[in-house]
Amino acid sequence: MRTEITERFRHFHAHYLAEKGKNALLQAYCHALTQWVQNPNTDVYHIEMLFDEISLAVQTDELSD
Repeated sequence: MRTEITERFRHFHAHYLAEKGKNALLQAYCHALTQWVQNPNTDVYHIEMLFDEISLAVQTDELSD
């Protein structure tokens, strides 16, 4: 299941990036993250884990389109 979700997300990312561009993609991600963080059903632990992963990726230059 996780592999399928990962592939689905990668496909979405590539398609949306090609169709709308980086700025629109970043806005979509920021909007979705904000909504997810504000959702009372979202576990705070998972929010912290995601931000840790983002911070680590930025520090280690593991980012690509």
